[in-house]
Amino acid sequence: MIGGVVSDPRGSGSLMLLGLGFFLAGCVLLVTTGGSLAALHAFAGFVVLAAVAASNQLIPVLTRAPTVSAAPVIGVGCAFAVGFGLLIAGFCGAPTFGAGGTVLAASAIVWIGWTVARLFAGRAEGATRWALGLALAGFGCAAVLGAGLAASAQGAISPRWLQLAPVHAVLAIGAFATVLVIAISYRFVPMFSIAHGTAYGRKIPQWIAIAAFAGIALCASQVVVVRVLLTVVLGCIAWIATSHVQTLATRARKRLDVSLRYAAIAWSSAIAAAGCAIGGTWYPELTAAAVALAVLGWLCLSILGYAFKVLGFLAWQIARGRDAHAKLPPLGSTVDERLALIGLGLLTLGAIGTAGAVANAWPGVVAHVAYAAGGCAAVAALGKLVTSYVPIRR
Repeated sequence: MIGGVVSDPRGSGSLMLLGLGFFLAGCVLLVTTGGSLAALHAFAGFVVLAAVAASNQLIPVLTRAPTVSAAPVIGVGCAFAVGFGLLIAGFCGAPTFGAGGTVLAASAIVWIGWTVARLFAGRAEGATRWALGLALAGFGCAAVLGAGLAASAQGAISPRWLQLAPVHAVLAIGAFATVLVIAISYRFVPMFSIAHGTAYGRKIPQWIAIAAFAGIALCASQVVVVRVLLTVVLGCIAWIATSHVQTLATRARKRLDVSLRYAAIAWSSAIAAAGCAIGGTWYPELTAAAVALAVLGWLCLSILGYAFKVLGFLAWQIARGRDAHAKLPPLGSTVDERLALIGLGLLTLGAIGTAGAVANAWPGVVAHVAYAAGGCAAVAALGKLVTSYVPIRR
């Protein structure tokens, strides 16, 4: 199917593997540096690279936009990898903040412009295209603001820029990554569970959440307004999660597969993160806990869970492209479920423990090690899945 409705899987597959490298780097930094900004931005690199890889496949499939070759996708992904690498090095003491911020902002502008053009070329899924476009707008704002923060951290511009760090976090975690996961979850949950119907209607909570994140970014200094809008976000997340549960009730498969089990914990983490964010408007230490739950629990677990389907599909496509007559095992039989669920358990404990640690509730060493061990187990399970297909040759 390479060159047909599916973009060349080698592009997205390469970026997913590169993103998993950043995820493992984040796990190592979490153990060695604690909940540092270096670790946070390593996980951010994982989220962004996964978004680039997933959107490259989803846009043609969902919207019937033209497919693309692997080279430009890999090129954009490598540019992001260089930018995040320089930024992480800056947080570790190297004088690379300015370069990292510049590379990331330039990469974001190129990727956003290219992706928006592909969305406009699509002829289906208007609501999904709008949601993805608004998520890209949030990412663009986060990237440009992040470049300013990086330049300020290096002393190139006024240190007053650093006061905008909370706005950068809201744009990156909320307006971009959360909106993106919400949008693709509307497609993935019924698809992966083989649901007979959905309970999504017009997806109203998605649009309310987008407006709420925009309001929080614009009114970040108004505590009461932020508190109200965060409550709205919590209500929207709970509303969407409930609609997912109702959709899963119509599924053909009695047993949830690994990807949806990861998603279930991820949505629980999102609700907990929103609750902590509301509490953070009274008790600032809870804000750090909200960030930990949002990044380690909500975003990383969502992406890892969906990767069991997406990365498996890409590996299957590559194997099929090499030999159209090869006897390939079904995707469900190639997942090491035991290893994946061990990883999920450790990741869940690690995310909760890290949230408590950054809120100064207890020491975080054990939680950091648990999260890193869970991350290694999950990545190992994904690795076994990929090698079930990729080595197959004519």
